[in-house]
Amino acid sequence: MDKVLAKQLLFHGSWLVLPAIAWLLWRWRRERRYRPVLGVLLLGCGLFAWARFIEPQWIRVAHTELPGTGMQVRIALVSDIHLGVYKDRRFLQRLVARLDTLPVDAVVIAGDLTYEPQRLVLSEAFSPLSALRVPVYAVLGNHDQQAPGPDIDAALRAALRANGVRIIEGMRFTDADGIRWAGLGDRWAGKDDPRFLREAPGHLPAIVVAHNPDSAMDLLPGDAAIVLAGHTHGGQIRIHWLYRKVIPSAHGFDRGEQVAPAAAGPVRVFTTRGVGEVGLPLRLFNPPTIDVLQLRP
Repeated sequence: MDKVLAKQLLFHGSWLVLPAIAWLLWRWRRERRYRPVLGVLLLGCGLFAWARFIEPQWIRVAHTELPGTGMQVRIALVSDIHLGVYKDRRFLQRLVARLDTLPVDAVVIAGDLTYEPQRLVLSEAFSPLSALRVPVYAVLGNHDQQAPGPDIDAALRAALRANGVRIIEGMRFTDADGIRWAGLGDRWAGKDDPRFLREAPGHLPAIVVAHNPDSAMDLLPGDAAIVLAGHTHGGQIRIHWLYRKVIPSAHGFDRGEQVAPAAAGPVRVFTTRGVGEVGLPLRLFNPPTIDVLQLRP
Protein backbone atom coordinates (compact mmCIF):
# COMPACT_ATOMS: atom_id res chain seq x y z
CA MET A 1 0.00 0.00 0.00
CA ASP A 2 1.18 3.53 -0.78
CA LYS A 3 2.61 4.99 2.44
CA VAL A 4 0.73 8.27 2.05
CA LEU A 5 -2.54 6.40 1.57
CA ALA A 6 -1.81 4.28 4.63
CA LYS A 7 -1.27 7.40 6.74
CA GLN A 8 -4.45 8.96 5.40
CA LEU A 9 -6.40 5.81 6.31
CA LEU A 10 -4.92 5.95 9.81
CA PHE A 11 -5.71 9.66 10.11
CA HIS A 12 -9.31 9.41 8.94
CA GLY A 13 -10.00 5.93 10.31
CA SER A 14 -9.20 7.17 13.82
CA TRP A 15 -12.63 8.88 13.86
CA LEU A 16 -14.03 5.42 14.57
CA VAL A 17 -12.95 5.87 18.18
CA LEU A 18 -15.92 8.23 18.69
CA PRO A 19 -18.67 5.67 17.96
CA ALA A 20 -16.59 3.17 19.95
CA ILE A 21 -16.78 5.49 22.98
CA ALA A 22 -20.55 5.89 22.49
CA TRP A 23 -21.00 2.10 22.34
CA LEU A 24 -18.85 1.55 25.44
CA LEU A 25 -20.87 4.15 27.36
CA TRP A 26 -24.09 2.40 26.36
CA ARG A 27 -22.74 -0.95 27.53
CA TRP A 28 -21.37 0.56 30.76
CA ARG A 29 -24.80 1.89 31.69
CA ARG A 30 -26.57 -1.39 30.96
CA GLU A 31 -24.14 -4.04 32.26
CA ARG A 32 -22.96 -3.50 35.82
CA ARG A 33 -21.10 -6.81 35.83
CA TYR A 34 -18.55 -5.65 33.24
CA ARG A 35 -18.19 -2.06 34.39
CA PRO A 36 -14.52 -2.35 35.52
CA VAL A 37 -13.42 -3.71 32.12
CA LEU A 38 -15.62 -1.26 30.22
CA GLY A 39 -14.27 1.58 32.36
CA VAL A 40 -10.68 0.71 31.44
CA LEU A 41 -11.62 0.54 27.75
CA LEU A 42 -13.40 3.89 28.03
CA LEU A 43 -10.36 5.45 29.65
CA GLY A 44 -8.09 4.15 26.89
CA CYS A 45 -10.41 5.34 24.13
CA GLY A 46 -10.83 8.71 25.82
CA LEU A 47 -7.07 9.15 26.10
CA PHE A 48 -6.68 8.24 22.44
CA ALA A 49 -9.40 10.73 21.45
CA TRP A 50 -7.67 13.48 23.44
CA ALA A 51 -4.29 12.69 21.84
CA ARG A 52 -5.79 12.53 18.35
CA PHE A 53 -8.40 15.29 18.23
CA ILE A 54 -7.74 17.80 21.00
CA GLU A 55 -4.10 18.12 21.99
CA PRO A 56 -2.68 18.35 18.42
CA GLN A 57 -4.95 21.36 17.79
CA TRP A 58 -4.11 23.15 21.04
CA ILE A 59 -1.47 25.82 20.37
CA ARG A 60 0.37 26.66 23.58
CA VAL A 61 2.67 29.66 24.15
CA ALA A 62 5.63 29.19 26.51
CA HIS A 63 7.85 32.07 27.66
CA THR A 64 11.53 31.61 28.50
CA GLU A 65 14.17 34.10 29.62
CA LEU A 66 17.66 33.50 28.22
CA PRO A 67 20.16 35.88 29.84
CA GLY A 68 23.83 35.99 28.98
CA THR A 69 23.47 35.81 25.19
CA GLY A 70 25.00 39.23 24.51
CA MET A 71 21.88 40.34 22.61
CA GLN A 72 18.53 41.93 23.45
CA VAL A 73 15.79 40.47 21.26
CA ARG A 74 12.49 38.63 21.64
CA ILE A 75 11.92 35.70 19.29
CA ALA A 76 8.96 33.43 18.57
CA LEU A 77 10.43 30.00 17.80
CA VAL A 78 8.39 27.30 16.06
CA SER A 79 9.43 24.13 14.29
CA ASP A 80 8.15 20.93 12.70
CA ILE A 81 4.96 22.40 11.27
CA HIS A 82 4.69 19.31 9.04
CA LEU A 83 2.03 20.47 6.61
CA GLY A 84 0.87 17.53 4.52
CA VAL A 85 -0.88 14.37 5.54
CA TYR A 86 -1.87 15.39 9.12
CA LYS A 87 -1.75 19.20 9.21
CA ASP A 88 -3.15 21.58 6.59
CA ARG A 89 -3.31 25.25 5.69
CA ARG A 90 -6.08 25.89 8.23
CA PHE A 91 -3.79 24.90 11.07
CA LEU A 92 -1.08 27.19 9.72
CA GLN A 93 -3.60 30.05 9.57
CA ARG A 94 -4.38 29.52 13.25
CA LEU A 95 -0.67 29.36 14.09
CA VAL A 96 0.04 32.59 12.22
CA ALA A 97 -2.90 34.33 13.89
CA ARG A 98 -1.50 33.35 17.29
CA LEU A 99 2.02 34.44 16.33
CA ASP A 100 0.72 37.82 15.22
CA THR A 101 -0.63 38.52 18.70
CA LEU A 102 2.80 38.13 20.29
CA PRO A 103 5.09 41.13 20.96
CA VAL A 104 8.19 39.69 19.28
CA ASP A 105 10.93 41.06 17.01
CA ALA A 106 11.19 38.02 14.72
CA VAL A 107 9.68 34.62 14.01
CA VAL A 108 12.07 31.68 13.55
CA ILE A 109 11.01 28.43 11.87
CA ALA A 110 13.54 25.68 12.65
CA GLY A 111 12.81 23.28 9.81
CA ASP A 112 10.54 20.37 8.87
CA LEU A 113 7.80 22.47 7.35
CA THR A 114 6.31 19.46 5.51
CA TYR A 115 5.30 15.83 5.96
CA GLU A 116 4.30 13.76 2.92
CA PRO A 117 3.47 16.97 0.98
CA GLN A 118 2.84 15.32 -2.39
CA ARG A 119 -0.73 16.62 -2.56
CA LEU A 120 0.10 20.17 -1.46
CA VAL A 121 0.35 23.23 -3.67
CA LEU A 122 3.25 24.62 -1.69
CA SER A 123 2.85 28.31 -2.50
CA GLU A 124 -0.81 28.15 -1.46
CA ALA A 125 -0.25 25.95 1.60
CA PHE A 126 2.30 28.37 3.07
CA SER A 127 0.56 31.57 2.03
CA PRO A 128 -0.60 32.35 5.62
CA LEU A 129 3.04 33.10 6.48
CA SER A 130 2.86 36.23 4.32
CA ALA A 131 0.58 37.82 6.95
CA LEU A 132 3.25 37.87 9.66
CA ARG A 133 4.20 41.45 10.52
CA VAL A 134 7.78 40.78 11.69
CA PRO A 135 10.75 39.24 9.84
CA VAL A 136 10.51 35.46 9.42
CA TYR A 137 13.72 33.42 9.25
CA ALA A 138 13.78 29.72 8.40
CA VAL A 139 15.92 26.69 7.71
CA LEU A 140 14.74 23.41 6.18
CA GLY A 141 14.65 20.02 7.88
CA ASN A 142 15.06 16.36 7.06
CA HIS A 143 11.43 15.89 6.01
CA ASP A 144 11.92 18.70 3.49
CA GLN A 145 15.06 17.14 2.00
CA GLN A 146 14.34 13.43 1.45
CA ALA A 147 15.38 12.02 4.81
CA PRO A 148 12.67 10.68 4.76
CA GLY A 149 10.17 11.99 2.24
CA PRO A 150 10.34 13.47 -1.26
CA ASP A 151 13.09 16.00 -1.95
CA ILE A 152 11.10 19.20 -2.35
CA ASP A 153 14.00 21.46 -1.39
CA ALA A 154 13.90 23.83 -4.40
CA ALA A 155 10.10 24.02 -4.63
CA LEU A 156 9.72 24.65 -0.91
CA ARG A 157 12.37 27.38 -0.90
CA ALA A 158 10.57 29.11 -3.76
CA ALA A 159 7.20 28.87 -1.98
CA LEU A 160 8.61 30.26 1.26
CA ARG A 161 10.38 33.15 -0.46
CA ALA A 162 7.18 33.99 -2.32
CA ASN A 163 5.46 34.32 1.07
CA GLY A 164 8.05 36.60 2.64
CA VAL A 165 10.17 34.03 4.50
CA ARG A 166 13.94 34.50 4.48
CA ILE A 167 15.83 31.21 4.30
CA ILE A 168 19.10 31.66 6.16
CA GLU A 169 20.90 28.35 5.69
CA GLY A 170 24.60 28.75 5.09
CA MET A 171 24.64 32.49 5.74
CA ARG A 172 25.57 34.86 8.49
CA PHE A 173 24.21 38.41 8.68
CA THR A 174 23.33 41.26 10.99
CA ASP A 175 19.79 42.66 10.83
CA ALA A 176 18.70 46.28 11.00
CA ASP A 177 18.56 46.14 14.81
CA GLY A 178 22.12 44.86 15.11
CA ILE A 179 21.13 41.26 15.90
CA ARG A 180 23.51 38.67 14.49
CA TRP A 181 21.91 35.65 12.79
CA ALA A 182 23.16 32.49 11.09
CA GLY A 183 21.57 29.30 9.76
CA LEU A 184 22.65 25.69 9.36
CA GLY A 185 21.15 23.21 6.91
CA ASP A 186 19.82 19.82 7.89
CA ARG A 187 22.23 17.43 9.57
CA TRP A 188 20.79 14.25 8.03
CA ALA A 189 21.15 15.83 4.60
CA GLY A 190 24.80 16.68 5.37
CA LYS A 191 24.20 20.44 5.06
CA ASP A 192 25.16 21.68 8.52
CA ASP A 193 28.88 22.35 8.02
CA PRO A 194 29.57 25.33 10.34
CA ARG A 195 32.92 26.45 8.91
CA PHE A 196 31.36 29.45 7.14
CA LEU A 197 30.58 30.90 10.59
CA ARG A 198 34.30 31.50 11.15
CA GLU A 199 35.16 33.10 7.83
CA ALA A 200 34.54 36.71 8.90
CA PRO A 201 37.57 38.04 10.80
CA GLY A 202 36.82 39.02 14.37
CA HIS A 203 33.30 37.61 14.18
CA LEU A 204 31.05 37.61 17.25
CA PRO A 205 28.70 34.79 18.29
CA ALA A 206 25.38 34.73 16.42
CA ILE A 207 21.93 33.30 17.03
CA VAL A 208 22.33 30.08 15.06
CA VAL A 209 19.16 28.47 13.70
CA ALA A 210 19.39 24.74 12.97
CA HIS A 211 16.81 22.02 12.49
CA ASN A 212 18.61 19.26 14.36
CA PRO A 213 20.02 20.18 17.79
CA ASP A 214 22.79 17.61 17.23
CA SER A 215 24.31 20.17 14.83
CA ALA A 216 25.48 22.09 17.90
CA MET A 217 28.04 19.37 18.59
CA ASP A 218 30.22 20.66 15.73
CA LEU A 219 30.18 24.29 16.84
CA LEU A 220 32.73 26.27 18.78
CA PRO A 221 31.59 28.36 21.77
CA GLY A 222 32.49 31.48 19.79
CA ASP A 223 30.22 30.52 16.90
CA ALA A 224 26.88 30.74 18.67
CA ALA A 225 25.36 32.88 21.40
CA ILE A 226 22.68 30.18 21.35
CA VAL A 227 21.44 27.53 18.92
CA LEU A 228 17.69 27.42 18.21
CA ALA A 229 16.49 24.02 16.99
CA GLY A 230 13.55 21.64 16.63
CA HIS A 231 13.42 18.08 15.23
CA THR A 232 12.85 16.14 18.47
CA HIS A 233 9.12 16.96 18.97
CA GLY A 234 9.93 16.52 22.67
CA GLY A 235 9.04 12.89 22.05
CA GLN A 236 5.57 13.86 20.66
CA ILE A 237 3.82 11.24 22.82
CA ARG A 238 5.44 12.07 26.13
CA ILE A 239 4.94 8.96 28.21
CA HIS A 240 7.75 9.03 30.74
CA TRP A 241 9.32 5.61 30.22
CA LEU A 242 8.81 5.59 26.44
CA TYR A 243 9.39 8.98 24.83
CA ARG A 244 13.19 9.06 25.19
CA LYS A 245 13.46 5.90 23.11
CA VAL A 246 11.92 7.62 20.08
CA ILE A 247 13.59 11.06 20.22
CA PRO A 248 15.76 11.30 17.06
CA SER A 249 18.87 12.73 18.73
CA ALA A 250 22.23 11.01 18.96
CA HIS A 251 23.32 13.28 21.82
CA GLY A 252 20.38 13.27 24.21
CA PHE A 253 18.64 16.50 23.19
CA ASP A 254 15.02 16.69 24.29
CA ARG A 255 13.25 20.05 24.61
CA GLY A 256 13.99 23.38 26.29
CA GLU A 257 17.44 24.74 27.11
CA GLN A 258 20.39 22.36 27.28
CA VAL A 259 24.15 22.69 26.92
CA ALA A 260 25.89 20.79 24.15
CA PRO A 261 29.19 19.35 25.41
CA ALA A 262 30.94 20.07 22.11
CA ALA A 263 34.59 19.08 21.81
CA ALA A 264 35.88 22.67 21.92
CA GLY A 265 33.63 23.78 24.80
CA PRO A 266 29.96 24.09 25.82
CA VAL A 267 27.37 25.54 23.43
CA ARG A 268 23.90 26.65 24.59
CA VAL A 269 20.97 25.07 22.75
CA PHE A 270 17.23 25.69 22.95
CA THR A 271 15.08 22.99 21.35
CA THR A 272 11.40 23.61 20.73
CA ARG A 273 8.94 20.71 20.82
CA GLY A 274 7.33 21.74 17.50
CA VAL A 275 3.72 22.09 16.44
CA GLY A 276 3.12 19.15 14.09
CA GLU A 277 3.11 15.36 14.12
CA VAL A 278 4.85 12.55 12.24
CA GLY A 279 4.35 8.80 12.39
CA LEU A 280 1.15 8.74 14.42
CA PRO A 281 -1.24 11.73 14.23
CA LEU A 282 -1.09 12.02 18.03
CA ARG A 283 0.30 14.29 20.73
CA LEU A 284 0.07 13.46 24.41
CA PHE A 285 1.20 15.55 27.40
CA ASN A 286 3.19 17.59 24.86
CA PRO A 287 1.00 20.10 22.98
CA PRO A 288 2.07 22.12 19.93
CA THR A 289 4.09 25.01 21.32
CA ILE A 290 5.27 28.46 20.29
CA ASP A 291 8.35 29.27 22.37
CA VAL A 292 8.73 33.00 23.04
CA LEU A 293 12.37 33.52 23.92
CA GLN A 294 13.58 36.71 25.56
CA LEU A 295 17.32 36.90 24.89
CA ARG A 296 19.21 39.28 27.16
CA PRO A 297 22.85 40.45 27.32
